[in-house]
Amino acid sequence: MTATADHPAIKPRHMSMPFEQLDTPYFFDNNALLSAFFAALSSTFPAGEGEFIASVRQYRDKIKSPKLKEEIRGFIGQEGHHSRQHERANETLRDLGFDAVALDQDLANYIQKHVVNRSDKFRLAMTVCMEHLTAILAEHLLTYPETLENLAPSVQDLLYWHAVEEIEHKSVAFDTFMSIEGDQKYLRWCQVYATLFFFHRIGWYTIKLLWWQRKMPSWKEFKGFWRFMTGKKGMFTGVTKNYLDWFKKGFHPWDHDNMDLIERWKTEFYREDQDMKLQKEKDKLKAAS
Repeated sequence: MTATADHPAIKPRHMSMPFEQLDTPYFFDNNALLSAFFAALSSTFPAGEGEFIASVRQYRDKIKSPKLKEEIRGFIGQEGHHSRQHERANETLRDLGFDAVALDQDLANYIQKHVVNRSDKFRLAMTVCMEHLTAILAEHLLTYPETLENLAPSVQDLLYWHAVEEIEHKSVAFDTFMSIEGDQKYLRWCQVYATLFFFHRIGWYTIKLLWWQRKMPSWKEFKGFWRFMTGKKGMFTGVTKNYLDWFKKGFHPWDHDNMDLIERWKTEFYREDQDMKLQKEKDKLKAAS
């Protein structure tokens, strides 16, 4: 499925999760290593998604397709809301002892120093590649939501919502790049670089969070982390095939047709009480009655 007309609607949802319910930095199965990993992941989203938005915006005026322009608008809206909710999560984690805010600032400084002065083509290509990584991880989480059953509920809700919107807009940066640059070989090269950068940055940030807490994970925590990443439904082993598909000639993100997961989120994970736009509409109706 590669035709733009077949893509799902990209509609930003104004969600807000109750992060005030978090009362420990070890919010994933009381496992310091798993918790630090997910805190490190969250720390990268505000600055990272800000760069994603900036890289796509640089091409927006060159796009001729009204449909793709509309999808870009939806992409920017969704990524902006993700950034704001992860900022809130990061502030809560900082207050609990995992300073994800400092890591977000560290990444912002890196982007300003080493990324914004690169070519528009490189910046957008990196966004395209990172969007592939987030899309395949999103598919995994919504296919096997039970892997997060021991995660704090507010963080579960954040990740499921983030995941469904990553699926919805997973081809926007790709289609933007291909419509202007048309260089899929360049994207394959960039994916290797992006993957190495992702693992290095998340790994380093995970170590820093644990170091700042002077926390050495126990052997049990190491085993739990390894099982989560490499087990039968492991976060990394579970995405290997979809990851490698990227390097096939002519690959398109919607070759992975997972629109059923969008419907799954709507029926199983959507929370009306976390939908701020819906709540405002209800308040207006109540005030008018």
